[in-house]
Amino acid sequence: MSQLDLSSNFLWPTPGYTGINSYFGKRVSPTAGASSFHKGVDIAAPEGTKLLAVANGKITFTGFLGGGGYTITLSFGNYKISYCHVSPLILVNTGDSVLKGQILGYVGPKNVYGVTGNTYKDENR
Repeated sequence: MSQLDLSSNFLWPTPGYTGINSYFGKRVSPTAGASSFHKGVDIAAPEGTKLLAVANGKITFTGFLGGGGYTITLSFGNYKISYCHVSPLILVNTGDSVLKGQILGYVGPKNVYGVTGNTYKDENR
C-alpha cells in the first residue's frame, strides 16, 4: 500500500488540531509494550474532538482492537485508514458508506490503552 499524503485531496481528520505527537516510522517507544516502529501518525487532540472522514469511502471495521483501543477503519480506493484510540461512542457502523467530512466518532480519553495523552492515531494499513 502506498503512503497516504493528507496534505492533498484529503481532509485533515481532527479539525483545529494539527500537532503531531509521533510520526510514521522508527521511533523510541513512548510506553511499555509499544512498538519501536510506528505504523501511524499520532495527532494531539483533546478528548471529544470530532474525527472526520478524510475521504468518501466505506467503513470496514468498528470495534475494540487491542492496543489500538476502539478503532474505526475507513477504506477508499487503495487505502485503509484506521482511526485508533477513539471514544467508544462510534457514530458509524461496519458497512456504512460515508462522505468526506462526515463525523465518524470522537477522540477517546487519555491514559487509556497505554497512550501518552489524548491522541488520535491515523494508521495507513
